[in-house]
Amino acid sequence: MRIIITEEQFNRFTRSSQAMQNGITKYLNLLFSGAERTIGTKNNNYGNLSEHWCIDGNSHFTVVYYFEDGELDNGKLIVSNEIVDQIKNIFSVKKSYALHIIEEWYDDVMIPKFEELVNEKGLGIDEIMVSSNTGPCTPKFVRPDDLTDEEMIDYIVAHTLFKKQDVIRQIENGKDLDVMYANILYRDK
Repeated sequence: MRIIITEEQFNRFTRSSQAMQNGITKYLNLLFSGAERTIGTKNNNYGNLSEHWCIDGNSHFTVVYYFEDGELDNGKLIVSNEIVDQIKNIFSVKKSYALHIIEEWYDDVMIPKFEELVNEKGLGIDEIMVSSNTGPCTPKFVRPDDLTDEEMIDYIVAHTLFKKQDVIRQIENGKDLDVMYANILYRDK
């Protein structure tokens, strides 16, 4: 049996070769080797896990794992349009193919590392989105030695609708005071 394909079909077939996929994977590995990761824990992220990747000072990847009743409901990967365009231009591939390879790479390479860091199993990506909003990354919060817990709580109360006892209750339930304070501090800047 002989199958005849058009030139367009042949080009599509050769573009999706293993060599092309390996090239994109190596590019992503190189890109992420210099990236900075921030992890949002369940107790500070409405019961969900998240990770944000900053590359060259800008936020380019965000992954959120949504949980319901302690079980993973879905995983969402948000990629910056800039990264997708880079892959499209360097490797001469379509956006859909670039997104497919990014999602496969993230599932195979990054999720196992993240599962180990947060001690979770069964995480996965169900949806991939492209975002045109790449803003500067939030600087890492380093608590000054002279800043007390009481001062941080007072700042949170003064800049949110929380009452002092609400903030204290959240801290007692496992929320990190430094994270709460930093989120409000950087939001106000």
